[in-house]
Amino acid sequence: MIAAQTPVVIFALLALSCGAGLATVLFRQQRKTGIYDGIENFRRHIDALSPEARRNVVNRHVGPANPGDNEMNDRR
Repeated sequence: MIAAQTPVVIFALLALSCGAGLATVLFRQQRKTGIYDGIENFRRHIDALSPEARRNVVNRHVGPANPGDNEMNDRR
């Protein structure tokens, strides 16, 4: 009876360790950032800003629509 229990225990331990490994892989795969996550974070940040602050951030990251609208050109 004891000899029959040893392979069952070994099989159960192997099954548990494989299950834990699979769960870890699936959890880590799910947490990977997507290609558009940075864009979404930027948009959420922009939406949270006031209109004045939003204008400065958009001009810094996107650039002005007209080259003459740049604040750096106005300062020179």
